[in-house]
Amino acid sequence: MVSPRTYFKKAEVSILTVAALLMAFFLPLHIGLSNLFLILFFVGSGYFLFIKKEYVKRKPSLLIYTLLPFFLLYVIGVFYSEPTFIGTKVMGRTIAFLLCPLLLLFYSQTMLQRVKTSLFKGIVAGSIISIGILLVNTLLNYFATRPFLKFDDEILNYYYTYHYFTEPFDMYPTYLGSYVLFSLVLLFHNLFKNQQSNNLLIWAGIVFLSIGVLFINARIIFLLYGLIVISAVVLGAIRSFKQKRYFVLSLSLVFIVATVLFGARALSNTFIFSRLTNELKWELTDQVNTSYNTKEIAADSRIARWDAALQAISERPIFGYGTYTEKETLADFYLKNNLMVSYNNRYDAHNLYLSFALEYGIVGLALFLFFLISNLLFAIRARDLEFFFLFFMIAAISCFESYLQNNAAITFVALFGTVLFFSNLPNSKKNGYVDH
Repeated sequence: MVSPRTYFKKAEVSILTVAALLMAFFLPLHIGLSNLFLILFFVGSGYFLFIKKEYVKRKPSLLIYTLLPFFLLYVIGVFYSEPTFIGTKVMGRTIAFLLCPLLLLFYSQTMLQRVKTSLFKGIVAGSIISIGILLVNTLLNYFATRPFLKFDDEILNYYYTYHYFTEPFDMYPTYLGSYVLFSLVLLFHNLFKNQQSNNLLIWAGIVFLSIGVLFINARIIFLLYGLIVISAVVLGAIRSFKQKRYFVLSLSLVFIVATVLFGARALSNTFIFSRLTNELKWELTDQVNTSYNTKEIAADSRIARWDAALQAISERPIFGYGTYTEKETLADFYLKNNLMVSYNNRYDAHNLYLSFALEYGIVGLALFLFFLISNLLFAIRARDLEFFFLFFMIAAISCFESYLQNNAAITFVALFGTVLFFSNLPNSKKNGYVDH
């Protein structure tokens, strides 16, 4: 018979793991609900660690590899921003950068693994349901203007993909895409590890989320998706070759080539193809108050905005302008360069490397690069695929988005990244590990 003490201890652990699962589950569905369960996770962690006193000790110096230094950087930046203390507006939004490292530092490896498993299950389930809801909504809108089950290439055009696709959840496509890509990596990893009968279910999830990637229609998401698929194909080919399954290998390669050729032809007259060709070319040239086609209103290309950002950085290169100053600082330089669309909309740089350099100078940019490179090296040393992909994805998306300045990315990276970091540290004296 289970003793009451053991029963309640299991219940307490279950509350933490369920909170983590639901936090991840609602990330692709409703960021507000996700935040609610993240708060529950913080409260439960505080109770478990400091009231129940069930924790381990690690070297506090390990925190330099987490997001904690960013929170401290934001605090320092508040004092020299103009107007002073304007940066306090974002401190609450970035509290996860402080709490996730401080709380998870004291988690045992057993608890970290349980939380990690819950996070992984939650984000896969949430991503599949999210894509399902959005696809149903898109199809309802599509068939509202034509006979039922009559398809043409219009389904992949402007009004059914990208912002219009994710509009029901009020979520920027790239952020939803990052959840979907991470879920795909988890599914592919399970597929290669798993020799059981549920491979068909995993494949169904991969195909379904791949359809979601198509409708999300974000260029950096396409690039990362391509890298995932190519890596999976190469790994699968190597495995089939080693197992001498030459017929399966040949058949698979023929199928892949045929799919690529058919897909390229099918997409050639769609908005997706236009975004990958005409719009991309427009974005990567110096365009001010122009449009790449007749459907879009006039805008300023990213190259033009990046040039304005570099001009701003050059005037305060060491410490930057301070916390929460990017948009107003850029607005001045947009005005100087006649980027009126960007000025009126108060656009940010759409590049996190430039954002850090703008607000915190070389110091901030160096901290961000240290964070990315150190965690990528830890992931390679640990041979942890999910850990590596998460930080590779952050590095890639940050080239085209101010990724960690949006709540949808802040909580995702703070909890997932910190759990993956600490769960890959060996329980050794070198890391100051002591079981309390």
